[in-house]
Amino acid sequence: MKKVLYLGWLGHQNIGDELMWDLFREKFYTKADNDVYRLSHTDKRIKNKLSYNKNLLKNYDIIVLGGGSLLTPGCINILYQAIQVNKDIKIMIWGSGIDWIEKRYLNKFILKKGNIGRINEFNIFPHKGFVFKMQQVINHATFICVRGHYTYKMLQSMGLAVDKVIVSGDPGLLLHPINGEHRFTSESNLVAVNWGTAKNRLYGKNEMKLEKEMANSIKVLTEKGNKIRIYPIWKDDLLPCQRLFQLIGDNENVELITSLLDQHQIMELIKDCKFTINFKLHANVLSAASGIPFIALGYRFKTFDFAQSIGLESLVVSTDDPNFEQSLLTAVKYIEEHGPSLMSNIPLIHKECERHLDQIFELFK
Repeated sequence: MKKVLYLGWLGHQNIGDELMWDLFREKFYTKADNDVYRLSHTDKRIKNKLSYNKNLLKNYDIIVLGGGSLLTPGCINILYQAIQVNKDIKIMIWGSGIDWIEKRYLNKFILKKGNIGRINEFNIFPHKGFVFKMQQVINHATFICVRGHYTYKMLQSMGLAVDKVIVSGDPGLLLHPINGEHRFTSESNLVAVNWGTAKNRLYGKNEMKLEKEMANSIKVLTEKGNKIRIYPIWKDDLLPCQRLFQLIGDNENVELITSLLDQHQIMELIKDCKFTINFKLHANVLSAASGIPFIALGYRFKTFDFAQSIGLESLVVSTDDPNFEQSLLTAVKYIEEHGPSLMSNIPLIHKECERHLDQIFELFK
């Protein structure tokens, strides 16, 4: 029996990362030879042990770096150490992405369409040897898909040879919409708002200011006859959601979801929405997978990476936008005018994403 380890940011009660594992596990048990391969996954405890005791990596035949913003020094170091202790180990990367990129570099990507030249790795990740280790992992890997073109271009800009890297799309797009249909309900007046916290590690670095701007924007939406549902996707988002709800102060038109929902419950929650507004990345992914237009709050690099990968950069409002409220309402108007056409390519994108990411399971037969 060959041992397969799914390496992810798991055990933190974050729906986005958990749904990546759920999707991979479901496909693995459907498509892989379960008589040959045994699958397990990391949690906080196991991941910490692997970080500090590389000899534990000898216990695995295959390590899959899963979906999420996992092209980080910590995860890449684990993969690098695995190669050092076991030259025969197989390394696979399944729709992972880069995050934590400063806004000045993101602006260059947007203005120059991703062709920004060479970037010093220490300006991106102040960890010695990241590019060297990343290149060793790429060279050794059996399969590599990254979630977005910006991730791909960022790796390229750091001087990495990326010829074998495929841009797959975010694995969250593999989710199937409710009733198997991508839908857009222009007649609805319901808007889902995903809210939360990034611990102030966001573009603009001022969550309290952003919260007030969001509350003001929601008040404008309710004045125009919309009903609002506010919901979290991470345990640390619960309190910020309550605070936003109280700041709006409208129990008649605004509903607060006070519990964490799984991905299927969220898709049920948003299925009749006219559009969604989302703080966290995978709230946008769930909306896209459902065929519902979304406004993505561009709080970090990964949000822009995802939106660009599905051709909807115009629906991102950066959290450091000096005219945030006006930009958000302009995006709302754009959706109201172009709603059905905005999501028309999602079924095709879904199929292409699935085609790329499912290639990994051919290696488990």
